[in-house]
Amino acid sequence: MTDRNEEMRQILADHLRLQNLRNTPERRAVLDAVLLTEGPFTPESLQEIMESRQNFRVCRATIYNGLGLLEDAGLVRKICLSGLVRYEKSWKNRYSIRLTCTSCGSVTDVNDDLVRRQIENMRKRRFTMAGWSLTVYGLCSKCLAALKRKQNRLNKKDKDKK
Repeated sequence: MTDRNEEMRQILADHLRLQNLRNTPERRAVLDAVLLTEGPFTPESLQEIMESRQNFRVCRATIYNGLGLLEDAGLVRKICLSGLVRYEKSWKNRYSIRLTCTSCGSVTDVNDDLVRRQIENMRKRRFTMAGWSLTVYGLCSKCLAALKRKQNRLNKKDKDKK
């Protein structure tokens, strides 16, 4: 295991101790499954990882509860992509900017220092920012090209009818 993974396990253990909760094998297994993910994930995909890669069977409620604890500890964050709730790792990544295609649902993470600095420099009374997520909705290049081809075909049919 990497130092990063060990540090995340320690953050979870410390959080559970502060909340007077036990550091159960199920909670550790949920974190281990999260560590195996890349990009946004669902509780269902975590359950598949736990069953197939870790040979660890738990009910979905255990996964949802575990994700809630990981969210409280700052290790994951809940995001909404294309109307669906997903999670993503957020340890030492307190911000994210993503471009989401409204047609195919593809997600592209971007890093824009100017936007990041502007958001982080905002001052809000009686509010301490812990992190943020910015989602820009639109069409990816593939979907935009497909839409233009479809429009061109329709325009050609209309011209042929005249």
